[in-house]
Amino acid sequence: MPVSCNKYTAKALIPVFLSLITWNLYSQETDTLKKGIHQVESEFYSTIFPKDQPYDGKGMQVPSKLITTGSKTLTRKVLGWHPYWASSSAYLSYDYDALSHIAYFSYEVDTATGGYTTLRGWNTTPIIDYAHQKGTKVLLTVTNFGSSKNTEILTDTVKQKYMIQTLISLLKSRNGDGVNFDLESVSFSQRVNLVNFIALAVSMIKSEMPSAEISMATPAVDWNNSFNLAALSDLCDYLIVMGYNYYWSSSTTAGPVAPLGGETYNIMNTINTYLNSGVVPGKLYLGVPWYGLDWPVVSEVRKSTATGTASARTYSAAQQLADDHSKNFDQTTKVPWTRYTSSSEWRQMWFEDTQSLSLKYNLVNFMNLGGTGIWALSYEGAYKDVWETIISAFSVPVPERNMIIRIYPNPVKGISKIEFTVANKVNITIRIYDLLGRERMTIVDEQLEPGFYSEEFNSEYFGQGIYLCVLQVANSTSTCKIVVVK
Repeated sequence: MPVSCNKYTAKALIPVFLSLITWNLYSQETDTLKKGIHQVESEFYSTIFPKDQPYDGKGMQVPSKLITTGSKTLTRKVLGWHPYWASSSAYLSYDYDALSHIAYFSYEVDTATGGYTTLRGWNTTPIIDYAHQKGTKVLLTVTNFGSSKNTEILTDTVKQKYMIQTLISLLKSRNGDGVNFDLESVSFSQRVNLVNFIALAVSMIKSEMPSAEISMATPAVDWNNSFNLAALSDLCDYLIVMGYNYYWSSSTTAGPVAPLGGETYNIMNTINTYLNSGVVPGKLYLGVPWYGLDWPVVSEVRKSTATGTASARTYSAAQQLADDHSKNFDQTTKVPWTRYTSSSEWRQMWFEDTQSLSLKYNLVNFMNLGGTGIWALSYEGAYKDVWETIISAFSVPVPERNMIIRIYPNPVKGISKIEFTVANKVNITIRIYDLLGRERMTIVDEQLEPGFYSEEFNSEYFGQGIYLCVLQVANSTSTCKIVVVK
């Protein structure tokens, strides 16, 4: 089976990122008790959407046909969390060419049993079927927030096994593609237990569903030193570092939610911490915020002192607000911000736009990370440029022709690679012929989606000489010579 060839990965601006390392650092508060945005928003919306709210009107409870490949030309994985408070039709406007995974948010843990207090519509949502038809995988996010709640689960293997068995059943019932664990505010005392729990989950789930993906949402700053990143990375298929909330709603000054550099705690430092701890780059995804925070402040000065708690603004709401006022792009942190007055009070909002997101995506390419994550889907509203930014950073152009690009090494002694392009969904054959026109080997004979592909040619059973590699589609062909040497 040919595999996509990623040789056209978008290039990063190396000087930009090298300069990040040398920027001056500025003071930034820390708070081991602060809540992450996933928890804050989940708790807020739980007061609006009761846990027992019926979701039957959103879809039928029928398993979907699992599709594991699609027509995407993404060079990195792109995972977006779909929150339960998104509108029931929001998923219809997502750009699935820019999404490899959706993490459905969420299975809320019942710490008394390990089961769930609510699934927020997993059993009935039509998103799973729809995403699968678009070639996008769907994971079930498991949330458990707070030190005491996590301790209840992480110290009780009976509850853990019940949870995992329940997850397996839920995945099978909807053809889910895996689990994303989002356990936040874990205490240091549970550092070992957290690794043991993930090991148990991986073992049990993959024994029943070998292709299931197991991932974790992990903190930008591990305040309690509770996450053994190397061990968790070894166990999971990937970690999605929540690269945001560096400044949070109760911060004493306004500041960037996701600074690329220029702060004591920033994305560059976070990524380096993960990699230095032993996490393989390909197993690390950088989560980015599709939201901003808007503080009441004492003055118009950059990073002014806050006079109250910040309000969260979705990407869409932040762009609309910024459009009404002058926007500043902060060169120190590579994040936009704006200031304005409301009821004679100064306010300051730090948010993301396509420029700041592009820099973060380019950093993913530059550091050769596995991909990116998005908090949260549906926050983009009518601003479709966020999807174009992803495709620009993480995709290759659709080929214009069905053809062999190159064969290397050539001459070949042993194994050679045949690189070729497919311009449209069509049946492709690639065969090897000798100079007398006799077919010697079939390399490919199947229907392929548009994209760039690579396949191996083994010359072990061929004598020394010249052969022809022929790619054929209907009545058109592309031919390339192969020289076999011994």
